[in-house]
Amino acid sequence: MQRQINFRGVDAEIIQEIAKRLGIAKVEMKHVPFENLLVELDKGSIDMVTDAMYIKPERLQKAAFTNVWYTEAEAVVVKKDSDIKSKDDLKDKVIGGQKGVAFLDLAQKWKNEGLVKDVKIFNSQSELMMAVNTGKIDACITDGIVAAYTIKQNSELNLRILTPYTPESSGKIGAAIRFGDKDLLNAVNNELEKMRSDGTLKKILEKYGLPDDYMVLSAEAAKTNNVK
Repeated sequence: MQRQINFRGVDAEIIQEIAKRLGIAKVEMKHVPFENLLVELDKGSIDMVTDAMYIKPERLQKAAFTNVWYTEAEAVVVKKDSDIKSKDDLKDKVIGGQKGVAFLDLAQKWKNEGLVKDVKIFNSQSELMMAVNTGKIDACITDGIVAAYTIKQNSELNLRILTPYTPESSGKIGAAIRFGDKDLLNAVNNELEKMRSDGTLKKILEKYGLPDDYMVLSAEAAKTNNVK
């Protein structure tokens, strides 16, 4: 029996609104490790990837992407009482990253440049945040939007987002769909653009605290150059 998974967050609300407009009564979520999402999409075990996935050139070789939903960047998360006040303070610290995500590449880059002591890899966002909370690692580099929302919603997390900090790995977010599912891609894009035009998309993004510079409110700027 498949375990029931609570499907929520900014990406969940966007796709649920799109599904509602398409007359799809229910959106089911399947838990898949992030690094396997495009593999499972290609196999047909899932129909779409909606997990804050960056639209990157190498991913455009593996799947088609919808128009851009929003943009975002990474954040560094530390304990509230940590002596880490800036990126410079990470030099002798162990930081964490999530397997398969773009931010892990940045963490490894910092290690190679001697900017951090070591990098530990975790399988999920929740494991990553908990490792910082329990002191297993000194900090983590992760999805800025998810981190801010998680800290806000969970009062048991003794965490804060490092500020000041200038993001180094910003990117555009969209949903991945199989190349062959062109009708689905077009249908999702059509409803997405209606949401962008009527203000629904902006309202959802504002609900989750996205700043104005993370929003893509122009249809032209949101276009994705899909390749096969």
